[in-house]
Amino acid sequence: MSTENSKHQEISAEVEATLLEAAARLRDLVAQAALGLRPFPPFMNMVSLQAIELQPPFRGFSDRGCVVVLPNGQICQLDLRVIPGTPGLSDVDQIEEFLELDLPPDEYILYATEAIRVLVREMDRRR
Repeated sequence: MSTENSKHQEISAEVEATLLEAAARLRDLVAQAALGLRPFPPFMNMVSLQAIELQPPFRGFSDRGCVVVLPNGQICQLDLRVIPGTPGLSDVDQIEEFLELDLPPDEYILYATEAIRVLVREMDRRR
């Protein structure tokens, strides 16, 4: 029984190490792709905000809200709030806050894969 348990722990540790390595490599690739995309696209046609929304083809994780990739390749959650603007100048203003996501490696891999797809698609579109 202990041999089976030991083998199971060994496999689990190897899987976790592989996921960490893959996530780290993908983090580098997302950053390279994002840095290569200049000018970076505006978020929802807002000139003041550069980000691309990520919509991975899965729904198995908890709701993350609006997840975006930024010009530096960071994947985070965007919290965009509308507030009253300066009277006479603008009816409304906005506050954007980028919240760092503490994603486990397997979830980060899914978001990073989608980020790379979106960034490469945008590069191809510009050619």
